[in-house]
Amino acid sequence: MTADFVKEYAEKVLNGDIIAGKKIKLACKKELKDREKSLQNDFNYYFDNQIASKAIKFMELIPNPTGDNMQLALFQKWIIGSLYGWREKKTKNRRYQNAFISMARKNGKSFLASAIGIATLLIESKPTRGRQVLFVANSLSQAMLSFNMARSELNRSCRISPFLRRHIDVHKQEISDTATDSFMKPLPADADHLDGYNPTTAIVDEYHAAKDHSIVNVLKSGQGQQPNALLCIISTSGFNLKGAMFEDYKLMDDILNGKTTNDRQFIAIYEQDFKEDIYKPESWQCSNPLFEVDSVKKNMQSKIQSDVTSALQTDDLNPVLVKNFNRWEKNTNNSYIAHIDWESTICQQPDIRHHKIIFGIDLSKSNDLTSVSWIVPLDDGRYYADSHSWVGTKYGLIEKMKADNINYEALQDAGECTITTLNSGVISYSDIFQFIVNMVQKLDLDVQAICYDPWSFGYLLGDFEKQEYPLVEIQQQNRLLNFPTKQFREQVFNKNIIHNNNHLLSIAVDNAVLNYDSTGNCRIDKTRYENKIDPLAALMNAWVYVSNNANKESSEADNEFYTSEEFSF
Repeated sequence: MTADFVKEYAEKVLNGDIIAGKKIKLACKKELKDREKSLQNDFNYYFDNQIASKAIKFMELIPNPTGDNMQLALFQKWIIGSLYGWREKKTKNRRYQNAFISMARKNGKSFLASAIGIATLLIESKPTRGRQVLFVANSLSQAMLSFNMARSELNRSCRISPFLRRHIDVHKQEISDTATDSFMKPLPADADHLDGYNPTTAIVDEYHAAKDHSIVNVLKSGQGQQPNALLCIISTSGFNLKGAMFEDYKLMDDILNGKTTNDRQFIAIYEQDFKEDIYKPESWQCSNPLFEVDSVKKNMQSKIQSDVTSALQTDDLNPVLVKNFNRWEKNTNNSYIAHIDWESTICQQPDIRHHKIIFGIDLSKSNDLTSVSWIVPLDDGRYYADSHSWVGTKYGLIEKMKADNINYEALQDAGECTITTLNSGVISYSDIFQFIVNMVQKLDLDVQAICYDPWSFGYLLGDFEKQEYPLVEIQQQNRLLNFPTKQFREQVFNKNIIHNNNHLLSIAVDNAVLNYDSTGNCRIDKTRYENKIDPLAALMNAWVYVSNNANKESSEADNEFYTSEEFSF
């Protein structure tokens, strides 16, 4: 009986025989669940273990860099077996037309890419002729890495096989199969080079560097008439939290967690679940699946440990977290809050009616954001944070969306912001005042403070005073902001501050860095003008009040205890 390596891997992950992170466990659960669903008539796919085994055996015949046949690790068999074994019931074409494969560096990504490319060139039967295999990366030199590995492997294979020597032409930047008019080649990731190709298989490396989806869209367009096509992203994570790969990464997470469905998307994301895992070598296989091979593990673990030690000494962990542990991090040493830490505190929006509330306001210039953020102390001791912003359009909305790289129209539809309707493009401050009044009245909120940066607040001061709202001026001085700024971050780490994933607020958190002065005091700042942090700045104004009053209450409580009869020896 032919071994079912795909099922074996899924079972070993789930019973703990193989160390894996959350996303791989979810993918393996999905695999076993799909096996059960495949027996039902209304499920369009089935698993053909004969095809999966044939693909695995073929790839193990490919010579490795030393000239020996490659022995695939079980995780590689799971990936290859899944991509080739799952089929459409009606057409027998491959089920997975898209693959998102991500792991730390030095785990065999280039071999995996080259093997898939060679399999398409030599043994794929649909289409029978004219197959195109493209290796695509941010630069031609990067695309050449997987291509050169395939070229080296095919050169060795041709020396062994007279049949291959007759049909395979290996050149510096193209390999062709003359028997089927098929070819593979490396290309840089730009539309001009890719337009006009109809790839049967497109393999995208270094996808984390892509600013948008234009390259993937061009490739998908070229595959439109290829019913058996595969678009395979094989890449390590990166630093660009606004790029195409990170957007796709979040979508993959939604698929794995059942928030959305895509039966034609294969997902294999090997990453450390927690930053603290850098101190736990026993968990490093989560992001480095090649640890499965004992001989490889020993050398890799030693090298990674050296990288971690060096990063700790220089206080520069982000490159190691990204490249060695496949985590998404901002490329800055002084980033305020990591995206994954902020994301871990997402919650369902609570019912805040009749609650106490603290507002923070950050007013803007004519073409910037004005933001109102608020903090609501909850009954369980945590704090709920949310925000609303107003968008100025002095130089036009389209230009502003391009400059900020934010789709304000979509966020307005989601209720997170309001785009000014004034012909001047400036923001009407009266709208901010009315927003707060309406919110307070509608939800019967107990306003503890309206916290404001004194810059330009004179326009609104009189309106709030007439309503007798408690106004608190927040001076923007590092020595006053230092402790609340650090405390807020600590409260996020401890999951005492929660939010409902307001996108503009999350963008502000991603953009924020810590700016230290000569005395060591800090406040939040941004690295570029276009990087908006206004919703977070407004929230920090509110948090300064929360922090100061919490400390005051704590101090008063302590003094009361010290003067009581219970305080004695």
